[in-house]
Amino acid sequence: MEQKNPGTRLAALLEARAIEAGEWRLREFAFGADIFAPQSETPPVCVLKSGLVKLYYLVAEGDQWTKSYIIDAGVFGPTSASAQVTQFGASALEDCAIGQISLAWLGQKLQQDEQLSGALSDFQNWLFERKRKREEDLLCLSAEDRYLNFLNSEPELAQRLEQREIASFLRVTPVALSRIRKRLKQDRKIPA
Repeated sequence: MEQKNPGTRLAALLEARAIEAGEWRLREFAFGADIFAPQSETPPVCVLKSGLVKLYYLVAEGDQWTKSYIIDAGVFGPTSASAQVTQFGASALEDCAIGQISLAWLGQKLQQDEQLSGALSDFQNWLFERKRKREEDLLCLSAEDRYLNFLNSEPELAQRLEQREIASFLRVTPVALSRIRKRLKQDRKIPA
């Protein structure tokens, strides 16, 4: 079983610190809204309070490559204080409530706050391992095994995502995912 997401702890600390400092801005995003687009200049650090967010890259052909999903609580945004633009985008797959914090404020706060800095370090280590596992799955597992791993490791996400989103995340077509699901149901590896 996957380690609990330390982004939840980081999100709670960020919210508390930002509210105390008057740096917290809560925004609502409707289903389908862009939170920020790829190549956005200095987007805020985002703290998901509720909803479902997709992080994605635009590839050369114009298609989206799903980076990850964040469900109900988590942190996303610029990957470093020195980055002038973010390479990935974020969109709301459900109505979302998102707290936003300036990267400049966060950079200063991290220098002064050991608890916040430690929570960020734990979150970054968890993200690194999660990305390593995703890369390994994409390169080494069959589409069927990737789907079974996804169902086992992300059951709530599997319930909330549309099948086309799951297919995109697994890097298969929706038709291929439908065939995989049918075969797994016939073999009784997943419920019918």
